[in-house]
Amino acid sequence: MKTYSANLLHWAVILFVSYLILSIAIGFFRMVILIYFSIKQYRRNKILYKYRAINQDYFKAFRPRVTVIIPVYNEEVVIRRTIRAIMKSDYPITEILIVDDGSTDSTAEIVTKIFSFSHKVTLIRKINGGKTSALNLGIQHAIGDIIITIDADTVFQKSTISRLVENFTDSTVAAVSGNCKIGNMMNPITLWQHIEFVTANQLDKRALDELNCITVVPGSNSAWRKSVIQEVGYYHHDTLAEDADLTLRILNAGYKIIYEDRAISYEECPETLKDFIQQRIRWSYGTLQVIWKHKKHILTSPNKGLKFFAIPSLLFSYFLFLTSPIIDIVFIISIFKGTTSIFLFSLLFYLTDLLNSFIAFKLGKERMKPLLWLIVQRLAYRYLLAYVTWKVVFKAIRGNHVGWGKLNRTGNNKY
Repeated sequence: MKTYSANLLHWAVILFVSYLILSIAIGFFRMVILIYFSIKQYRRNKILYKYRAINQDYFKAFRPRVTVIIPVYNEEVVIRRTIRAIMKSDYPITEILIVDDGSTDSTAEIVTKIFSFSHKVTLIRKINGGKTSALNLGIQHAIGDIIITIDADTVFQKSTISRLVENFTDSTVAAVSGNCKIGNMMNPITLWQHIEFVTANQLDKRALDELNCITVVPGSNSAWRKSVIQEVGYYHHDTLAEDADLTLRILNAGYKIIYEDRAISYEECPETLKDFIQQRIRWSYGTLQVIWKHKKHILTSPNKGLKFFAIPSLLFSYFLFLTSPIIDIVFIISIFKGTTSIFLFSLLFYLTDLLNSFIAFKLGKERMKPLLWLIVQRLAYRYLLAYVTWKVVFKAIRGNHVGWGKLNRTGNNKY
């Protein structure tokens, strides 16, 4: 009996170690792919931007009608700045639709009082039905050919809309994802999110753009061809990640989705640990809902990048979040036990992970000072995201509902 137990334990250890090494190897391979294609996209865009500069008269003459839609619910703290920034845009916007989803504060009164002078600003009031219903109502009222969506806490640069729109000169482009940045870097939690956003945009988004398989065009900074939204059936109500759901339906319909790094916006991210975890549970749960909803379409999708890299990569990230603390523990044990192979595999993974952020900050021409937090950020994020992912998995297994959980605005967007 003792021999049987010992053999069982021996094989369990072998399987566990093999799993860790395989996870580290796949993670390393994934990061190499992201770095390669993000640099390739960066170099291609440099050529593209030179071409657009030479032919700027043509691109300036391309002026489709543009409707900006801002869904709002109790946004009295931030709505003034957001609308004012949009009105300063260097693009001739056709209209700005503020869709008030049953606010109980003074959001509607602020919009009516402060912006009544502008014929371009229209307030649409409705009974509370959620962000998806507000977006769909806005699209149905919109007269623009291009729809710009923006969250109420997000501030656009003057040139952001122009940068988004010029990509639609290509008739196969259905959506454009902008470059979302953190505007309220005021404590370690917000600074960690800044590192995450830069890395995700400058590596993941660039690489997925090169492979035409961007999995989410964020609602806080995005442009959509209205006719394509109508073609694929508007936003759907059955997931918490309505923007990711719409993105996948557009990709599966055979259209292109572009990442425009020059279309910059600044948004307010969670400033407390509680709010951060609440937001990430919603994001994580919503993403799982979207993958489950589209599982059959993904397998038959004509988009090879989506089918063979983007979705497998996304699913792998979930598994990595679930096991990353264990990898740390095994790495520490390998140092004291002298297990050279595990130590080297883990060290290579960690170094590549850190290199990711350095390359991302370089591509994005960001200040390097926040990277002084990088090691602390990586350690803290591993455990925070592991907690979030385990919690989401248990909620999904039990069939628990996850609500929207709107964050309270602080107005600390300093941009």
